[in-house]
Parts: sequence; structure tokens; C-alpha cells
Amino acid sequence: IIDVPWNGLAESFKISTMAEAYEINCAPHNFYGHMSTLMSAHLCAAMPNFRIMEIDIDDVPWKDDLVTHPPVIQNGELIVPTRPGWGADINEEAVRAHPPKNPHP
Repeated sequence: IIDVPWNGLAESFKISTMAEAYEINCAPHNFYGHMSTLMSAHLCAAMPNFRIMEIDIDDVPWKDDLVTHPPVIQNGELIVPTRPGWGADINEEAVRAHPPKNPHP
């Protein structure tokens, strides 16, 4: 399991390359939202030993509002965006509209 947001794309690719040398498949851990999904999708597209990618579908109803282009899943497959960068930007207005809540008031 590779955690792309924590490791970064380059380090994540190095990890997948080392695993491939031992014929080990990789599955990106992806539990942080749409930007993490897009980052992980780019890694998956580049690594030959990609097996499956975790995705969190149980989230807040306004999740798609947080990015300019939410990930697209068709027939069970995530479409890797062709737009520059990760394929989306953070919608800062939407982020401000949903500030974090203090779990321990």
C-alpha cells in the first residue's frame, strides 16, 4: 500500500519500482478526498505493477464542490484527467464555505 499524499509522487513511484523488482503489486492508499484521488490516479497510470486503488465514496454531500473538476469514474474505472497538473484545482470559495469543526469543543 502506497500513500501518495504522504510520500509524494516521486517517492511513491520509487516505492512501486522497488516492489516491482520483487514482483509485488501495489495499491495506493487513498482516503483523503478528490485531490488525493487525482494524485493517486496519476501514479497508477505510470506504474506497471498497479493492482487496485482504494477510494473513499462515503463522504460529505458537498465533496465535489471542493475541486474544480471532480474525478470521473466510468464503468468502475477512474478516468485519468488530461488537464494540467493533477487535473483539478482546489475551489477555495467552497473550502471557506465549509470550515473544519472542532470535534472537542
